[in-house]
Amino acid sequence: MRNNYLTAKSVYILFILGITTFSINAQSKPKYGVMTYNKAINISEKQGMLIQKMAKDYLYMVENSDDDKASRDLMTSKIIFEKQNEILSKNSSNKVTKSKIKKVGNLWVVFKKHIESTPNFDDAKKILNLNTDLLKETESVVRSIVIESKNANKTIKGLANDDSYNEKDIELKKIITVSGRQRMLAQRLALYYLANHPTLKDKNSEQMLKNIYNEIDGMNTPLLLSDFDNAEIDEKIANALTIWELIKQNKLGKQGYKHKEIYDISNKLTRAYNEITTLYEHTKL
Repeated sequence: MRNNYLTAKSVYILFILGITTFSINAQSKPKYGVMTYNKAINISEKQGMLIQKMAKDYLYMVENSDDDKASRDLMTSKIIFEKQNEILSKNSSNKVTKSKIKKVGNLWVVFKKHIESTPNFDDAKKILNLNTDLLKETESVVRSIVIESKNANKTIKGLANDDSYNEKDIELKKIITVSGRQRMLAQRLALYYLANHPTLKDKNSEQMLKNIYNEIDGMNTPLLLSDFDNAEIDEKIANALTIWELIKQNKLGKQGYKHKEIYDISNKLTRAYNEITTLYEHTKL
């Protein structure tokens, strides 16, 4: 009889714990306007990738102006960048974030004039000079949204004091940012590979290419070690690493890639990292 009582009591306790856990998980999570904060971080991080992709596309077309696909890619990236910047601004209620998004928009106006010109070496040099400042401002938006997300969690009953959830949430947003940055670096690598052209090259071009290479190589490790990895994410990471290993075959420093090769393989690597980032974005805590 006592055993039956203990069993019933245990079941009751587990039931209560289950209800409590369900209530915490089921309650509404803070949002960035109409989207999740994970989505907002992914989109804002993607803005930096689009800047690098547009710059890369332009430099590529200086000597490959008949490549219609590259021209379409540039046009598509330009449209998406403008629309996403608008979406990020409209969905933010934070003055700091809005101010940073506005700064991106102001720099974009200048950058846009150059990428819309008929590809030429003079504008290519100006794009190289402008792209990093614009990239830094997009990254500033990402950091602001991450901070906004942390503060938003503190306003939700049940989340404010849930240290375990908040720690996991912070780590998840970090890995979304890391993966998203890899997506951007794949484009930046190709951009500075093309920037090593004799007409465009300056004293920093080779070192910049090496720095980007080393960052991509080093930041693959956090992806492999992430606690959020599962069988599907592991498969996508393996795919990205396979592409990366092909790129690492000592052809970068020797300018051993044809322009079309580096153009295509950088897009392939970006798509691989994008798939990983999207899976992280949709990870449930």
